[in-house]
Amino acid sequence: MISVLLYSHYYSTQLSCGLNTGKPFQAMGFFMYAEQLMFIMECMRELSYNLFRNSELLILLMECIAAFVLLWVAFRLMPEWKKNRRQGRISSLDFVKPSVPEPSLTKKDWRSMCIITAMYAIVSFHMLGSTSYVNTTWQPADESTDIILECEDETSFDAVYAIYNEGDNNSNPDAYQLGFHNINVYGSSDRKNWQKLCTMEGKGIYQYKIYEGDWNYRYVWIASRDKNDTITEFALRKNDHSGFLNLKVISESDPSDIYPASLIIDEQDKVPLVPTYYEQSYFDEVYHARNAWEIANGQRMYATVHPLFGTNLMALAIRVLGFTPFGWRFAGALTGVLMVPLLYVLCKLLFHKTFACTCGTVLLAAEFMHITTSRIGTLEPFSVFFIMWMFYYMIRYYLSSFYDTPLKRQLQILLICGILMGIAIATKWTGCYSAVGLAVLLFANLIRRWREYVKAGQVLKDPEKHTLNQIRESEHIRKVFVKNLIITLACCVVFFIIIPLIIYVLTYLPDHVWKDDTWSLANVWKQTRYIFTYHKNVDATHPYQSVWYMWLLDIRPIWYHISTDGNGYVHSISCFSNPLLCYGGLFGIATSLIHLILDKGQKAMVIVTGYVSALCPWLLVERCVFSYHFYPTSIFTILAIVYLIDQIMRNAPEYKKWIIVFMAVYVFLFVVFLPVTCGFGTSLNYINSLEWLGTWHFG
Repeated sequence: MISVLLYSHYYSTQLSCGLNTGKPFQAMGFFMYAEQLMFIMECMRELSYNLFRNSELLILLMECIAAFVLLWVAFRLMPEWKKNRRQGRISSLDFVKPSVPEPSLTKKDWRSMCIITAMYAIVSFHMLGSTSYVNTTWQPADESTDIILECEDETSFDAVYAIYNEGDNNSNPDAYQLGFHNINVYGSSDRKNWQKLCTMEGKGIYQYKIYEGDWNYRYVWIASRDKNDTITEFALRKNDHSGFLNLKVISESDPSDIYPASLIIDEQDKVPLVPTYYEQSYFDEVYHARNAWEIANGQRMYATVHPLFGTNLMALAIRVLGFTPFGWRFAGALTGVLMVPLLYVLCKLLFHKTFACTCGTVLLAAEFMHITTSRIGTLEPFSVFFIMWMFYYMIRYYLSSFYDTPLKRQLQILLICGILMGIAIATKWTGCYSAVGLAVLLFANLIRRWREYVKAGQVLKDPEKHTLNQIRESEHIRKVFVKNLIITLACCVVFFIIIPLIIYVLTYLPDHVWKDDTWSLANVWKQTRYIFTYHKNVDATHPYQSVWYMWLLDIRPIWYHISTDGNGYVHSISCFSNPLLCYGGLFGIATSLIHLILDKGQKAMVIVTGYVSALCPWLLVERCVFSYHFYPTSIFTILAIVYLIDQIMRNAPEYKKWIIVFMAVYVFLFVVFLPVTCGFGTSLNYINSLEWLGTWHFG
């Protein structure tokens, strides 16, 4: 995050110093200032690595402490505001469940929520991704293309670097410009005798391919024999690893082509000597970042196996920030940050207490899977974010009654819920699983009102045994139930079927999914069938795949990435849950289930419904799945733990200190595992020391 601030400071300083108005010396002074800051940061990284085996921990601690102090002081200086107490409605009938008022946030709530969110945001955006990346891509004009490069100064090199992005697919309607298809590279000192250096091939868009050797040639010949080849940048590393050789194009098959060979050597300054996750893609970014780039550039899409709303959000960030690792990860990271205050509000709706809400928000902010999944350019953060929002509004409806709340207000809540459900499904189909939970809560509320309607009829049959207020309330219930029920059900057909369908089909409107670029309902249906068939028939296996019960016990993380940078720091990224979330969650969900069965509590009903609807569909999925599919369920696991905490505080408040100990250990584990969840620099020995189970592998 400091680096991002430095970049913005640099550009603003360029303008203020008048770099473009003949005052370069002031800008030179800033360069020296920035270099000093970067030197201090490198020293801090080295010290942090030596002390904690985490190269970023000291910087993060300083930023978090600064944010904590600033926000704490800011809230201390704020005047107190009156609490907006919303009195709960009281019914004269003991069988009527009145609406639960929506709680308002107090000053303490805002302080806790803002501090936790700010500290999480610092960690999430720190070293998220480089703001510099190669973008200009060469692609051949025909099936056979040759490029000859000349080393202008030095001629000795020990590695060939190459990376490919997607080309201009709109220029070639018959195929896709994407990848290395056995591109041969030769070296020569006289342009007569050529020796093969390597063959560029393999998968991994946006990932550097490095072919090492020991060569001394003035000329390098790149031979492409596939019209679908692309090369974004090509570089030769000097033997002393101080940089790359200076290259120039001296021969190419078609110098007048719209994509000249010079595009493969025009961004040498952006090629990292030792690429890590920070400068390139990893795991499923090879799919989602590519789709987002295609949308951002109006390209015909290579392939897509998910709905496109979340991908469009990534594309929007790319349009604003540029196509870089930071750009394609930004939208997901920001969404992950927004989920933190959203969970606080969700907890406030259910539990009302600041302590319980703070615990729940910390549980999300210090959850391994949340930080890891938010920092990678995939669709999961968007999907879970909208699942949380749609449950928030359905919970508001579930806790209300159309006997004492205006029907119009209830329908407004349901409308917003339906829109959010449509967006969640249009982001990823996991939203369909949680949509079942919405239906359960909706009909549970309506069934409760029907039972009250029946019992109100019994009251009116024997009015002598009841008070005047009870009779009047029963008459009101009998009068409005049928009308409100019919209107509600009719509106729900629109809100939860028609509107989500409209949202789903409209998300395809701005994107070039089909070769003929024709949006139609038939094409959307065809694409939907393709997505379903693809996931149904996936027959792939993966060394780090897992099944649902492994997620509950934190048995099998998925390992995303490992690399070593120029300082010798190892960067490893894995996705799994905080162990205390998994095992504490088992107690929490068990408590919620017991209370639901015995007491039919509303909070327990919400938690169990959300948990079951998010998890149970994965019991039926037979294809290869991974630990990150537990992400939606983890939100309700957190709520289950908060429910357990709330019950302890109600029945045995003297155990509060043990709750605090639990939370402290939870956060401590988050800090300890940062090097394998966020990819911060560490040592291989430290990584191996965190492999507590035989099924855990981080490097």
